[in-house]
Amino acid sequence: MTDHKFNPAKRAKLLAKSRLEILQPFNLLKRFNLQAGDIFIDVGAGNGAFAIPAAKIVGRTGFVYAVDVEIKMLLDLKYRAQQLDLSNRIEIIKSQENDANLRQPADLMLFSYMLHEVDNKFIFLENYFRFLKTGARVIFIEWQADVDDKAGPPASHRVARSELKELLKDNNITDLETEELSSEIYLMTGLKK
Repeated sequence: MTDHKFNPAKRAKLLAKSRLEILQPFNLLKRFNLQAGDIFIDVGAGNGAFAIPAAKIVGRTGFVYAVDVEIKMLLDLKYRAQQLDLSNRIEIIKSQENDANLRQPADLMLFSYMLHEVDNKFIFLENYFRFLKTGARVIFIEWQADVDDKAGPPASHRVARSELKELLKDNNITDLETEELSSEIYLMTGLKK
């Protein structure tokens, strides 16, 4: 990872009401067809803004892999999952940058606010996409590259839509769609060929 990693001491802001109102994790996952019995991989899971709602959606027959490089955030996620009686549906995985360390291929994979932290994005994505089923969907949520505001990383660290689009095409992700979630955040999604 680069020197522009998220500071885990600020992890509470990942679950801030204003942020969750924009993202609407449960609704977003349902909109992209996460359902009971699915395998969901949350790369950059942090303290569980998406992993917790995903565990509720996939139910007892599905499973969530919550991957992050920061153990403090994963421990927060583990505690939250235990409090909600969801820990049997979520496996937390402490990873290295290019070590996916997963066991099952996903029906849906999410990268939320983290690709800008990765040095070699192509190798990183190639590594994770090995665990994405053919025809499965991948979702990216990233900071707008042309907006430099107080929220998020500096503009120079952000991943432009055009860069992400090329990375995905180069990794056999097709049917790309992009939308703005807010003036600061965009979402890009596609299917594994």
